[in-house]
Amino acid sequence: MADTIGAIDLGSTKIAVVLGNVMEKNVEIIGFAMSPSKGIKYGVIVDIQEASNSIKEALNKAIKIAGIKNISRLYAAISGEKITAIPSRGMIIVKSRDQEVTEKDVERAIDAAKATSIPPDREIIYHVVRGFRLDGQDGIINPIGMIGTRLESDLLLVTHDKIQLRNIINTLEKAEINIEGFVPQEIAAAEAVLTPEEKNLGVVMVDIGGDLTNLAVYREGCLYSIGILKLGGERITRDLAITLRISTEEAERVKKILGTLKDDEEEETLEVTSLQERKIRVSKSQVREIIQPRVEEILEFIQRKLQELNSPIEIIPGGIVLTGGTALLDGIDEFASNYLKIPVRISAPSQMRNFLGEKDAVFYSSAVGALESFLKTTTFEDKNKKLLDYLKETFNNIFRPFKE
Repeated sequence: MADTIGAIDLGSTKIAVVLGNVMEKNVEIIGFAMSPSKGIKYGVIVDIQEASNSIKEALNKAIKIAGIKNISRLYAAISGEKITAIPSRGMIIVKSRDQEVTEKDVERAIDAAKATSIPPDREIIYHVVRGFRLDGQDGIINPIGMIGTRLESDLLLVTHDKIQLRNIINTLEKAEINIEGFVPQEIAAAEAVLTPEEKNLGVVMVDIGGDLTNLAVYREGCLYSIGILKLGGERITRDLAITLRISTEEAERVKKILGTLKDDEEEETLEVTSLQERKIRVSKSQVREIIQPRVEEILEFIQRKLQELNSPIEIIPGGIVLTGGTALLDGIDEFASNYLKIPVRISAPSQMRNFLGEKDAVFYSSAVGALESFLKTTTFEDKNKKLLDYLKETFNNIFRPFKE
């Protein structure tokens, strides 16, 4: 019988859920759904009740579509400024008589890297194994079966603020959901939309969401760094609303219908209702004049962030792969390519294209990527003791003196 797993993407503008059956090392998508996100801002829970209702709504829709009753495991893709990534190395001595590296040796080396000191207010939620070194030899992907004495692991540890993480857990529990593990949205989205060739060449995945833009930088096939910008597509919508003096709902409609960054488009107009309840007509060229400066700002912030991550855009041969809702803005790939002078393409999970087509599939990049991340070994922090149980115990210990 197939093992049914699911992933929930906790976005600030939408909650996306994907359910799938595990078939060996692949996932067959059997259900998916989205609901408007409430109670989450910039990846932070601001209203537990509202957020839990949004999550429950999306999950129930997906379960109904899938026609199932039980889900074996659920994972959550999360984002926010509280997420940080730090490189870490661990070293062990191979203990077998013939000095052949075993799976246990690999696990010990990984655990040694994870044992690095981190601030007490933070918790490791995810890690990426970037490679190994055996007796000084670099670039080893899988050392099992090799002969050596000194095995070192190279990890990227992703940490999250414990208090904010506890709020996310409480929200999920209120929605009657037990989450098995977390994956950062940028890593999940990259897993869903990047090709192995792009990772090997060197590429940046940019997921432009509603209020956050997530970046994942890959070099020589490995995740090099991640970054988050407190800027997204909602700024474009707000610019339209303020300039045209219309509601945000009308501004979103204008953006979807007339929004373009191409300057050779035929002129079109759209009738909208102003805040004064008057009917006005808005032109495509008028909309372009409003949205272009904001898109340029987002691109400049991306360029600046990559400099901070020691990955200037000039040294990324594969350029940028865009995903997320704002990637649907007409002409953004060509505009970004010309503006940044690098290759830019738009991508969505191939599994979702079969159901929704290229456009709507971009909304499920992080959810699908979270499922694919689960299938990889040694990814989630749940080997000996589930992360959630550990956090509950930690919080009980912290607050027990105040309860007694």
